[in-house]
Amino acid sequence: MDRLAQLAKALGQLPRRLDAAVEATVRDNAHVLEDMNTAQLAAGLDADGQPIGPEYAPLTVAIKQLKGQPTDRVTLRDEGDFYAGVISQLTGQQSFELVGTDPKTDELQYKYGEAILGLTDAHVQEFTDDYVRPALEEEVRATLGL
Repeated sequence: MDRLAQLAKALGQLPRRLDAAVEATVRDNAHVLEDMNTAQLAAGLDADGQPIGPEYAPLTVAIKQLKGQPTDRVTLRDEGDFYAGVISQLTGQQSFELVGTDPKTDELQYKYGEAILGLTDAHVQEFTDDYVRPALEEEVRATLGL
């Protein structure tokens, strides 16, 4: 009966501990979320999985060609300042948002849309599968003594 009492107590603590595990996982792996966003941008996609548009102006294409940068898609990467300014912030116990700290962020979002910051559903699922789910499984085992 003692084990049942321990399990009952542990089950009562589980929701709070799972919330804390999600928060810690997002905080500890913010760099992964940021890298996912910049990789998505480099592929020319926004958080909705749509190509970033409008396309570059002819002058921008010419400059990018001289620099050896891709011109077949909008990447929003020239010198890397915008990418370096993408950070993940906790917005609650189980949520986050990607924000831009580069001074050009507002201008870029106005021209290319708010969705340049954020992850596609596939990237969110990948983060959940690779980071959140294992952390939650570990916390359940630890809390319940399994």
